[in-house]
Amino acid sequence: MIDIRLELHDPSVGSGFTLFFDFEPNSYFSNTTLTKKYLMSSHNVIDICEGCEIKWTAGSDPTKMKKKKKQKKGGKKTNVTVTVKCDSFFNLFETINSEDEEAEDKHDDCDDDDHTHPHGVGERIEADYELGNVFKDDLIPLALEYYLGVIEQEDDDEYGDEDDDDEKEKPAKKAKKADESKGAPGAGVGPDGQKPECKQQ
Repeated sequence: MIDIRLELHDPSVGSGFTLFFDFEPNSYFSNTTLTKKYLMSSHNVIDICEGCEIKWTAGSDPTKMKKKKKQKKGGKKTNVTVTVKCDSFFNLFETINSEDEEAEDKHDDCDDDDHTHPHGVGERIEADYELGNVFKDDLIPLALEYYLGVIEQEDDDEYGDEDDDDEKEKPAKKAKKADESKGAPGAGVGPDGQKPECKQQ
């Protein structure tokens, strides 16, 4: 990836924004730009999270994986190969809208392994929109700071100060224990500075 760009939608046609992810030519997919649109009919009401089609080369799609599964057919168990969904950054470019809810209801009787999305449409749209806002409000406007490591450096300094304070406290505690083990200064020492000898009766 070489750049991420933001375009705010014209308020006259509805709220929302579009993210553009620019890539160098590569052997995994032929697209050089991937887009994700957040279409809103009113403020903070998301109608559609619209992704784009990624033109993967053969065997390069990280969002899907082939898996062998046992299936009963005619009273016998046979091994079949099914395609399952995998966690990937590129899942961001899926399209999510209210029409997906009807499709999900058809899978209610399926096994857990067959569920493409374990969460409801509303939760998925909300999570997708929150991720889009991270790019819009944080990563894009603060891109230079992240590139220079300024934001990470501030976090390191904060934790570093706490570690320094802990290190300063540890020697003090050890010194206190050492004094307690020795007892009061001069304890058990005679006038001449020597420990008195015990005489047997």
